[in-house]
Amino acid sequence: MAIVRPFKAVRPTRDKVHLVASRSYVSYTPKQLRSKLMENPFSFLHIIHPDMSATKLHQAGNLDERFQLVRSKYESFLSEEILQRDEAPSFYIYQQIKNNHAFIGIIGAVSIEDYLEGRIKIHEQTLSKREQTFVNYLDITNINAEPVLLMSDKSDQLTHLFDHYKSTRPEYDFTTTNRVRHMVWVVNDAAHTQEITAIYANMEALYVADGHHRSSSSAKLYQMRGSQPNDPSAQCLAYILQEDNVKIYPWHRVVHDLNGHTPESFLMELGSHFQIVPLSAAEEPAKGIFVMYLRKKWYQLIPLKQSDILDTQLLTDLILTPLLGINDLRKDKRIHFLEGPRGKDGLRHAVDKSKEGVGFMLHTTDVTDIKRVADGQQTMPPKSTWVEPKLRSGLVVYELGNK
Repeated sequence: MAIVRPFKAVRPTRDKVHLVASRSYVSYTPKQLRSKLMENPFSFLHIIHPDMSATKLHQAGNLDERFQLVRSKYESFLSEEILQRDEAPSFYIYQQIKNNHAFIGIIGAVSIEDYLEGRIKIHEQTLSKREQTFVNYLDITNINAEPVLLMSDKSDQLTHLFDHYKSTRPEYDFTTTNRVRHMVWVVNDAAHTQEITAIYANMEALYVADGHHRSSSSAKLYQMRGSQPNDPSAQCLAYILQEDNVKIYPWHRVVHDLNGHTPESFLMELGSHFQIVPLSAAEEPAKGIFVMYLRKKWYQLIPLKQSDILDTQLLTDLILTPLLGINDLRKDKRIHFLEGPRGKDGLRHAVDKSKEGVGFMLHTTDVTDIKRVADGQQTMPPKSTWVEPKLRSGLVVYELGNK
């Protein structure tokens, strides 16, 4: 049984929503960030970055003071009526159309108790330092503007409800400069909010697809505050999609050197674990097979022994750690990760730029693997999944109540 509740969101006014909602601040370069801040006085980035001299929130100044500035700027957006509070508890149907693919799901408040008791299931480890920073951010700003992305079972009831609302005028309907269309419908009809709550209550579990640090930090805030189950901080802002509507890509790996190997000796070492097949051009790797780019040549690596291990773990166990000396994927600066949508061209460019490096393309980790790992209370290696959709910050804000 999963508890998902409607809530009174803080949202941009209809005439300014296209100006307020922004990509996550970490997706901007410092130059892009300053440009956005200078050119658009309504951007939610002004709340996240109240000090225009800062290029990264977590690197400059006293963090507690900076978080207090975030809260102050948020309140100024409220007083200027750029943002407004909804009067009735609501769910929010959010549809994003990107490259002709429509993502649609429910934005609501999910139970922290469900997370702590394993009904909201995870598949990644989190970093305690990063968690604590976000706990402090939530506690001081008292807002959550970036939903955790969750996956649910498929539901015909939800699909019928979405079809009903899609036949009506959305509260928001705008397209951003990256050619992504965004639509939001406010669901505050009592019968429909009860129906949505009941649908999720009949599901055994929800699965975190993206946002492990955000969900874990929300749980730590709940524990730190000693919140009661009905307190706002006993809930976490979430965007819930049916599992067949989530799009998952791999994270490819680029290592900047061969750890003392020559290309020839590296290929020889690989031969003890893989059949190495030269390719005339890059191919999409099948499950359990890697495609490698080395010195402007492509190779297919086929393991000599079959295994049920996740591809990301197999690559670490057979190549990254023993041959390339990568012992900590989170901290080693010799490796970086390339999101799957950038594909073979992005990988080739990154490896050619490093000159001495090597790149590995991986097959996509699918929903079945994610659920299998989560159900087994196990975790995947870092950067195992790149998940879409990516949500806009400030589109729907969840207030965390009194401390």
